[in-house]
Amino acid sequence: MFTFCPPGPLDRVNCSSETREMWSCSSSRFMQHLTHIRTAVIPGLSILLQLISAVSAIWLSARTGFYKPWILIAAAVSLMAIRRIISFIDIMQGGHIPTSALGAELTALLISVLMLSGILMFGPALRMIQRRNELELEAKDMIVRETHHHVKNDLQLLQSIVTLQRNFQNTASDPAFLSDLESRIRSISLLHEHLYKTGTSVTSIQFYLQSIADSISTTYDLRNVEIQLDLQDHSVSTKNLLYCGLLTNEALTNCYKHAFEEHTENPHIQVRTQREDDQLLLQISDNGCGMSADAIQDSSQNSYGMSLIQSLGETSGWSVVIDGSNGTSITARLPLETTPA
Repeated sequence: MFTFCPPGPLDRVNCSSETREMWSCSSSRFMQHLTHIRTAVIPGLSILLQLISAVSAIWLSARTGFYKPWILIAAAVSLMAIRRIISFIDIMQGGHIPTSALGAELTALLISVLMLSGILMFGPALRMIQRRNELELEAKDMIVRETHHHVKNDLQLLQSIVTLQRNFQNTASDPAFLSDLESRIRSISLLHEHLYKTGTSVTSIQFYLQSIADSISTTYDLRNVEIQLDLQDHSVSTKNLLYCGLLTNEALTNCYKHAFEEHTENPHIQVRTQREDDQLLLQISDNGCGMSADAIQDSSQNSYGMSLIQSLGETSGWSVVIDGSNGTSITARLPLETTPA
């Protein structure tokens, strides 16, 4: 038969002691967990910030186009992150951060925060620089457009003055001279007109030479002469483009005035461009009466137009060959504009 005995004072003391031990163990384990969390958070956060900094540097390299400096920065930050990862693994294996290393870990975290903040601040600065460059470019484009507009207007005024003067001349020679002068001015004016319309310092050689050919054809109005254009677009500097216009103007004027006789069958003029390696070939030819070598030599000395064509051949990078054996052919070779890589 069992008899119930109430707990005595000694039993109550033992129970209270066990409870305190359980609470003490739980509290100790909780503090250890907090220590582990603190141990992982400080270096882990530092590593995360360094990796974000490396990715941001790579993004900025693609955004800005300055690949070398930003990739070097990304590589340096990545190496720092790798070193932190190795240190993090050692800390996790040890289970705690030594008291002597806690200050260094907090300093590393602060450096990571400052480094990421500095890199991220490049974003607004970059947008500000891009906007400023866009405004400067717009201002320069406006100046270029206004300059071409003023030059075009001045040349048109000069052309009108020459036309007016020609109409009031009484001799036969002066109108011819002024007509040629007007044609040369028009070829320059057409270039600036194209530059003004495009709003840039680059224009199409195809449309420019076609405009000159149309203008010369309208001036002489020889309906029986066919003009054949085989023009392609090529990148040519503005200076060389102007020289191409002057040469084409003189060559076509010479063709219309002197190339064809009454008995010439199917008279035609051909203007063509063709790329040859890093050079542009510009050729103006006709099936007219041609010119002897002596006539070419005399014309170069006595004719302003032929003299101008020969002088263009002396331009740096240029060569001009005149052949009069089968009709007249003027072939110019000039450098193409190199496009930056």
